[in-house]
Amino acid sequence: MPGSTTESQTQNWNTALKYIAGRKAAEESLGFVAHVSATVRDTEDAAAVVPAVARTCVPFFAGAVSLDAETTHDRAVFHGSDELAAVVDALRGLAAETGQRQIVISEHEGLAAKTDPRHLELLREGGGDSAVVISLAYRGLSGGHLILVRQADHRRGAFSPGDFALACEVADRVGAFNALAGLTARSGK
Repeated sequence: MPGSTTESQTQNWNTALKYIAGRKAAEESLGFVAHVSATVRDTEDAAAVVPAVARTCVPFFAGAVSLDAETTHDRAVFHGSDELAAVVDALRGLAAETGQRQIVISEHEGLAAKTDPRHLELLREGGGDSAVVISLAYRGLSGGHLILVRQADHRRGAFSPGDFALACEVADRVGAFNALAGLTARSGK
């Protein structure tokens, strides 16, 4: 081929590999959301739904997860390494203190501007590297928070904008379940 050099062939291979890796990551994310949805839908016992979702999130999506489900559990459901339990509690307190619906703590280039440096310091002191805290409110019904924490060695790296969108999808599904479980409990059915 005229004008074809080793450098352009290497660049073509790099582009192809990036495309394949991007497709694989997208397929993994879509499969994860489908698995979370199936877990919420197919788990027979309402009290088992939130722990099952927490188990689904660790280790694929985070090193530790905390889900509030006041309608089925008297305290937050935690799943993950014990070393992250304290930082998860600190993030729960931070969410209550600030009243924010979403808190993002990540040095990923797409989220660094949304990260408060004081929150990053708090997270690092507790052994975490990046985290998201998302309200589980659904259609005006309060539902606590989804808290996801990753350590520096997590296979997906720091939370990215795509990961944040995925976390919002998980929060929506758990929030909807919490709302439905709460309405069902109040109506006595």
